[in-house]
Amino acid sequence: MSKKTADLAIIIPTLNEEHFIGYLLDSIINQSIQPKEIVVVDAFSKDKTIAEIKKRQKYLPQLKVFQIPKFTIARQRNFGVKKTTALHLLFLDADTELRGKDVIKRYLEQVEKRSSDLAIATNKSTTDYWKDRVFFKAMDLTFKISKPIWPMATCINMYVKREVFDKVLGFDDSIAVGEDFEIVHRIVKNGAKFSIISDPKIHTTPRRFEKEGRIKFAVKTTRSFIRVVHKGFRNNTIKYEFGHFTAVDQPRKRS
Repeated sequence: MSKKTADLAIIIPTLNEEHFIGYLLDSIINQSIQPKEIVVVDAFSKDKTIAEIKKRQKYLPQLKVFQIPKFTIARQRNFGVKKTTALHLLFLDADTELRGKDVIKRYLEQVEKRSSDLAIATNKSTTDYWKDRVFFKAMDLTFKISKPIWPMATCINMYVKREVFDKVLGFDDSIAVGEDFEIVHRIVKNGAKFSIISDPKIHTTPRRFEKEGRIKFAVKTTRSFIRVVHKGFRNNTIKYEFGHFTAVDQPRKRS
């Protein structure tokens, strides 16, 4: 029995994600509602990322993979959008998972119920470690508190209507760090409705602060925020490593 298809395109940027991309694609395979399109935009990974993707194409016939030179993750996302036609866009990081068969179904139901132009779902750790749970809860609370004053969100998961995305001309691909916060500002400034969805939750790895250290990561994020407020997104010199995670960097056992 064939599954229902939603007019949705999922865009996933990758660079050396062989240890993570399979979990995400497998979780999409198991969804009760399938996206019309799935596009992976890879920045010429040097590991087995492409092989892991190709293993799953027979189960996801709508899945396409493209490779472009590494520049910014924003450029990869913009490129992915150009390769799709769906009216609804969902950006996911390669180390996310859609746990439960109805995640896409519930996500789209909430977007429709709220008449959202832009939305993020609450992020939850793929591990059961208490520090990971606390970190993601703190991040979720920060987004909710700041929403009326200084709206922000990450592209760990982000839904955008295509017409809204096109209206603001997509991500600013000259921005190396904070391109997700920046597009949220432009979209909201243009009068779009921004929603934060509590259910479903999107599971993601805590690998970033596992590798850098929680305190160091928190300080780095705060410094980046202050610099953006005072200098603007393009003058943010805080460095963000993309594509430097290996099997050693995988966090504690998944829950």
